[in-house]
Amino acid sequence: MSRTCPDCHNTYDDDVLHCPEDGRGLGDLPIGDELIGRTIGSYRIEKQLGKGGMGAVYMGIHPGIGSRVAIKFLHPQYAHDERIVDRFYNEARAVNVIGHDNILKILDLNVTEDNRHYFVMEFLQGKAVQNLLRHNVAIPLDITGPILVQVCEALEAAHRKGIVHRDLKPDNVYLITHKGKKNFVKVVDFGIARVTDDEGNSTGKTQTGMVMGTPAYMSPEQGSGQTTKIDGRSDIYSLGCMMYQMATGRLPFPGSNFGEVLIGHLQQAPAPPRSLKPEIPEAYEAVILKCLEKRQEDRYQSMKELKHAIEACMDQLGISKELPKADETDPEMQAVESRPSNPGQRTPGRMTNPSKNRISNPNARSGVRSSNPNAMARPPSRPGQSRPPQMAAVPPAPSRAGLYVGIALGAVLIVGGAAFVAMRLGPKNTAKIDPPKPRPPVVMTEEEPIPVFLSVISEPLEADVVATWKDGGQQKGKAPLSFEVPKNTKVHFEFAKDGFIGYAMDVIADQAQNVHAVLKPAPVPAAEPGEKKGHKGRKENGEKKVEKAPSKDGLIDLDDALK
Repeated sequence: MSRTCPDCHNTYDDDVLHCPEDGRGLGDLPIGDELIGRTIGSYRIEKQLGKGGMGAVYMGIHPGIGSRVAIKFLHPQYAHDERIVDRFYNEARAVNVIGHDNILKILDLNVTEDNRHYFVMEFLQGKAVQNLLRHNVAIPLDITGPILVQVCEALEAAHRKGIVHRDLKPDNVYLITHKGKKNFVKVVDFGIARVTDDEGNSTGKTQTGMVMGTPAYMSPEQGSGQTTKIDGRSDIYSLGCMMYQMATGRLPFPGSNFGEVLIGHLQQAPAPPRSLKPEIPEAYEAVILKCLEKRQEDRYQSMKELKHAIEACMDQLGISKELPKADETDPEMQAVESRPSNPGQRTPGRMTNPSKNRISNPNARSGVRSSNPNAMARPPSRPGQSRPPQMAAVPPAPSRAGLYVGIALGAVLIVGGAAFVAMRLGPKNTAKIDPPKPRPPVVMTEEEPIPVFLSVISEPLEADVVATWKDGGQQKGKAPLSFEVPKNTKVHFEFAKDGFIGYAMDVIADQAQNVHAVLKPAPVPAAEPGEKKGHKGRKENGEKKVEKAPSKDGLIDLDDALK
C-alpha cells in the first residue's frame, strides 16, 4: 500500500503518514490510477503521460480504429473553483480561435459524470525543444532557424487573434515528423494565454500585480506584474530568451532563485552571445539582443518583423528554410509503446520499480510487500510453454504410530485441565503487584518552518523597502530585492522614495510570490502669494522658502495605488 498527497499528488511509502512537502495527512489511497482503463468519450484511457500542479495528461486510444489522443484532466480538487476551471478551459478556447497548423489542436472538451473536467487534444509523437538543449552547447542556426521561423508564424497567427501565449519556453515547443519532414513545430500549452476581445480588452480574470509564467523566460513587464502592458512583444522577449539559450547553451539571466532571475530581467543587460560563443554570426547576435530589450518599444514590434529578421540572417548565411527529411532512424518515426487495451493485474512475481514512487522515509523498504511473508510468487510461464496440470493431493494412509501419539496427547490435556481447576479453587495469591508505571508524555517538537521566497519590485525602481514580520524578522534594502520568510507569515512592507508618496502593504507569504509596489508622485506645493514663477524656493522679498518633506502620514493601500 502506498499513500498519495491530495495536494501535490506525490506518492510515498506506506510508512509515511504526512506529506513532507506541505504537511497534509496522507490517506490510504489505492496504488492504481482510477482513470486508467476508463472510457472517456470514444477513447479508453491507456496511461498517464505527464502531471502538473493543475492537471494531468493521459493517452487515450480509440478501441475500434486504434487512433491516439491526449486527454488533459483538471485535478478533481479544483473542480468547484470557477476561476480555475475557467482558466483550464481557456487553453481550448484560445487554440480554437487561432486555428494554425503549428499550434496543437484541441478536439473536444467536456465534463464527466463524476465532475472531472477534461479536453481532448491531438497526440504528439515527438520531442520538446528542451530535449535538444545541453549546458554550454550551442545549436547551430541551420537547425534552429527553420524551427524559429515556424514559432514566429504560429505566434503571429495567435497575436492577430488577440492571444498572447505568456509562457513560451523550450518545453512548450514540440518537434514532430509531418509529411516526411522532421522538426515540424507544434506550440503547446496556452493555459495561461491572455485572450483579448475585438477592442483589445482582456477577457481573462488575471489581477493586476499577478505574476504568471516561467521566470527564466519572463518578460520584464510580465515579471513586474504589469499585466495591462503584456502584449505580443512579451512573447517576442520570451522567444529571445529561447534563441539566446539555443545559440549559447546558457540562459540570458541565470539565478539560484526567482528574485535573482527577476532582477536580471528588470535591470541587467545580458552578456553578448558572441562573448560566450564567438562562432555566432554578428547579424544573428543583433537579432537576439533586440528581442531582449527591456523596453517594449525597443524590441521587434511583431512576430512577423522578427521572422523577417531571422530569415534575412539565414539568407545571408545561405541557410535553407526547408525542413530536413525524416528517415526511419528518427525517434518520431518509431512505433509508440503499446499496451493492452484492457490492462489487468500485474504479472505474478513482478516487483514494482521503487524509483517510480517518491520515498521520503529513509528507513522505508522499497518494493512490494506481501501480506504472507512465507508466500513465494510463481514465475510466469515462458511463451509457448504450458504448465503441467495440477494433481489432486491424496492424503497418506494413517499408521498405528499416529494413533498412539493421539492417545498420549489427549491424556496430557486432561491432566493439564485438572491442574488448572485446582489452582483456581485454591487460596488466592495475596502478593501485591505493582501497577504499571505511566509512560512519560510524548513531546512533539515543532518542525522548522518552510521558507518562502518573496521578490520585491517597485515603480519607480530603487525605492527604500522595510519588511517586518513576527518574532522580530526584518529585511531592508532597495527594490528590486528578494529574501526568505517563514511560510504563511504576514509580512508588513513600507516603501519610500524621494519625490514620491510612501505607501505600505501587507502580504501573506503562503507561496513564493512577487510583491509589486507602485508609488505615486508627491504633489508639488502650490506657489504662495507673492512668489515669482521660475524662482523656486524664493519669495519676492528675498526670504528663502523652506520646502517640507512629504508627510509620512500619506501611506496608501496597494489596491488604491493600482487604480
